[in-house]
Amino acid sequence: MNALRLLLVYIRIVMGRELGWLIGWVGLAVAGGAIAFPPDFLTGSNVLIGFCLFPFVLLVKGKQRVNYIYLAIVFLLGLVAYSYTVRTFYFLALFVFILFLLEMYLGQLDRLVLFLLLFMSPFIHQIIVILGFPIRLQLSDWAGQLLSLAGMNIQVEGNMMILDGATFSVDDACIGLNMLATSLLMGVFLLAHQYHTRKLSLPFLHLVMFFAIVFVLNIGSNLLRIVMLVLFRIAPEHTMHEITGIACMLVYCVVPLYFAGKWMVGKFGKPFTRDEAGDPINITSRGKIILTVISFVILAIGVGIRQRQSTTTLPHIHFHREGFETTLLDAGVTKVHNKDLLLYLKTIPEFFSAEHTPLFCWKGTGYSFKEIKKTTIRGHEIYIGRLRKSSDMLYTAWWYSNGTLHTIDQLTWRLHMLTGKPRFVLVNVTANSEEVLLKELNTLLSRENLFVNP
Repeated sequence: MNALRLLLVYIRIVMGRELGWLIGWVGLAVAGGAIAFPPDFLTGSNVLIGFCLFPFVLLVKGKQRVNYIYLAIVFLLGLVAYSYTVRTFYFLALFVFILFLLEMYLGQLDRLVLFLLLFMSPFIHQIIVILGFPIRLQLSDWAGQLLSLAGMNIQVEGNMMILDGATFSVDDACIGLNMLATSLLMGVFLLAHQYHTRKLSLPFLHLVMFFAIVFVLNIGSNLLRIVMLVLFRIAPEHTMHEITGIACMLVYCVVPLYFAGKWMVGKFGKPFTRDEAGDPINITSRGKIILTVISFVILAIGVGIRQRQSTTTLPHIHFHREGFETTLLDAGVTKVHNKDLLLYLKTIPEFFSAEHTPLFCWKGTGYSFKEIKKTTIRGHEIYIGRLRKSSDMLYTAWWYSNGTLHTIDQLTWRLHMLTGKPRFVLVNVTANSEEVLLKELNTLLSRENLFVNP
């Protein structure tokens, strides 16, 4: 009946000549997104999967309405997106506006679509950037403890695991957090399937609980994946490396999610199907003018974000040392170097920024991280690792600093910036030898003030 209802409403929209207005409003909003976002912004796997799931998750459970809460969210997200030039918020604003329009024409939508919107947005990529690396090191430690309890001769050094003399590196593929978005979207699909089958839907808090379970199962499946790869000595280049990862996700994440979703919908689900089709809200001429203005404002915000992205310059760090050459690069990056050392200081724009760590930046130059671990120098905890490209080997370290506070904890520096403390920068030091790197780190971290804050 839900599908029939949607079909009847669609026919009435066309018969009432309202489809042109709806397409026009949506088209203006989408045009703003096309201007604001680079081409690869909307081609991520989570975005593409989300678009495919959207019609399946578009479940109507109430009468047509003017959702003023959605409209307020659109204005708030649009304001923040333009003020801080954050395209993630603009992405969310666009889709909430589309949901606002759909609720006027189709009816009240189930809240599951909001979780779909969140998981297909660039926000999930920011979460992966922020949490991915610390969780990778934690999972390496837990996997080592499990293997040690099983009687294995295992040593863990950062993301490196040594079993009976054989070394295994827990890289980003092993952590599988780039599969987190896929797992969450799979959870959306499984719930939507139960909704269609049982004609029931979960309250908002139970939806939050369900996706918390998805996150925990994803972490657990990745932990077991690492244990299996090390236990059976499966190298990254081996075909079984990827097969093992997919099998672990299916067996330890997707299958439990199916039964968890089935139980939760059956236990806590509420009926949502309405047999009557209902009529679309009669939008007056004044209302159409207002919606047209809103659509143009959203388009203008997209244009403004594009212009500000191309013209905004971040402040550079003022850092001078005898015997070093200083170069100011784009995006607020200061490069300080000589024949033995390379120091990058990258300004972080805002507390919510998903800044590129060396884990991403060095990959663009063809290098890959093979060994990463935490270490403490002069009382400050930092990350240190090795970079390899063919036969070349570099030694690198990084942390976050505002001149006086040095940390690798994401929450610490974000909270400091949120509360108005001096701006933080990403500090990345690289050398040709480990001895030179350690000497430089001792010099830098022994200073009371690493640099003059912008």
